[in-house]
Amino acid sequence: MTKYTYSDDLVSDLHKDAWGHRPGERFWFHWEIADQDAKQAIWDNLIDDMVKHQAEEIQTKKDNASMLAERIKRVCKLGAQNYRTAIKWILEADELEPDFQFGGDHLAWHYHIEYRHSKLFKLAGVA
Repeated sequence: MTKYTYSDDLVSDLHKDAWGHRPGERFWFHWEIADQDAKQAIWDNLIDDMVKHQAEEIQTKKDNASMLAERIKRVCKLGAQNYRTAIKWILEADELEPDFQFGGDHLAWHYHIEYRHSKLFKLAGVA
């Protein structure tokens, strides 16, 4: 006896987690005509895709945080007296406003880094 773990109620959410958008008509056509084994295979593939994309996203955010840290160091070498000034100069160059309303989250989103790094902007006094 095969145990099925897929859910008709949650497949749209899983698709969004895997691909960043809700499924379209083509997906729903194939889903509706699929038997239980085929639905399970689709479900398992969506889980694999979600895990793969999450790993890629984590790596991208790490790389972006490293690039921002290097950029801050380069700006310090160009004359900024400290990280606070360097970050302010970078925001000016990128034509971004300080993020006092969202505590650095908007800037973390803009630079596509983990939100936990938003404290960097708080330390610089721009969030």
